[in-house]
Amino acid sequence: MAYRVGDEVIVSCEPASARVVSVNATHIRFQWPWGEIDNSGQFHWDGTFLLPWADSSPEWSPYRFEPAPPALRAGDVCAVSIPPTRLCVGHYEEYDPPRDFGWLPAPTAGIYVVPPESFDVEDVDETAGCMLYLGGAEPHRVEPVQD
Repeated sequence: MAYRVGDEVIVSCEPASARVVSVNATHIRFQWPWGEIDNSGQFHWDGTFLLPWADSSPEWSPYRFEPAPPALRAGDVCAVSIPPTRLCVGHYEEYDPPRDFGWLPAPTAGIYVVPPESFDVEDVDETAGCMLYLGGAEPHRVEPVQD
């Protein structure tokens, strides 16, 4: 399904276990629990992701961690998920062929989501939201809001 800027959606992702690589005051780096490294492509991914977790971070992400990052240290295991969250579409793109990011399966689409209170159709702030990759390994669910 193609999404348009301003569409409201409910986004979720079932929890998965991930090993923490590092935690600082604003970000957490962990072994991404979905997909696998693809060394045959143009991009070389190390299997980790860095996501903001603190209100003091200028970036935003819908992902949540259990336990919360202040309690986590390198080597700990946490659950990573997106609880069902109402968001606005800030950007949507399809990839044909699937996009090479260095992981498999390669995603077939990307959707940039923004919290409704941060959304401005005239000026989509690149730090106000988060790009989610669809059609790859992550079990994202994106459903149109039916009001």
